[in-house]
Amino acid sequence: MKSRSAQLVVLFALLNLSGFSQCVVSQDAQKRVITTCQYYAPKNGLLVNRPDRSQALTQVTFLGSEYLTYPIWQDGTLESGDPKKPIPCRIAFNIATNVVKCRFAGDEREYEVLPEGFTINDMRFTSQVSRKVNKTNRVYYMVLYAGKTRLLKQIRSNLSVVKRDAYSMEQPFDGTFIHSKTYFIQRNNEKLRVVNLSRKSVLGVLKDPTNQLDQYLTQRKLDDYQLVNAVAYYDGVQK
Repeated sequence: MKSRSAQLVVLFALLNLSGFSQCVVSQDAQKRVITTCQYYAPKNGLLVNRPDRSQALTQVTFLGSEYLTYPIWQDGTLESGDPKKPIPCRIAFNIATNVVKCRFAGDEREYEVLPEGFTINDMRFTSQVSRKVNKTNRVYYMVLYAGKTRLLKQIRSNLSVVKRDAYSMEQPFDGTFIHSKTYFIQRNNEKLRVVNLSRKSVLGVLKDPTNQLDQYLTQRKLDDYQLVNAVAYYDGVQK
């Protein structure tokens, strides 16, 4: 029999990849974003979607969600073709699966779309094309700075489930969605290069023969704002 942790991972993959609607994102009494899922579990431990007499309805609750925002649907615009003609729609961006969905005005249906970019809550996202086994996908990155050099941030969400046993203390959640951030620098449309929030990493990625960036960056650890300023300064001193 599979462990409960393994079952929950399989459960969430099935609920999302199969398009089921048993998972609901909401807020609890403490205003925390939570994801509540329901499924039927027979005695053999398998996860199924059709109940019978040997199955019981089971509910699990996770802290956080796999979406960028709460509420998950936000007003935004899509970029496709002509950048001067953005397409308005309500957007739900799933940062666990990298899927963008839209609801257009006057139409309650949800459409899975592959825009070149999109904007939501004043956050602009652009995409890079990824090709695997004759299939083309788009990976979306938040644009932090766009000059001769671009600074991008990829936000992902992964589910970490709780391993329960008879001796563990009672846990309020069956798992937590953990959001992670990865920063990238792109120079002259070349390959994306990972950069960390540190002076050493920035100087390693942005080669400056004049050493002006070396003198400009004085702090060892950086935040998003300082990283943006460093890239903008680098652009300003390059010919």
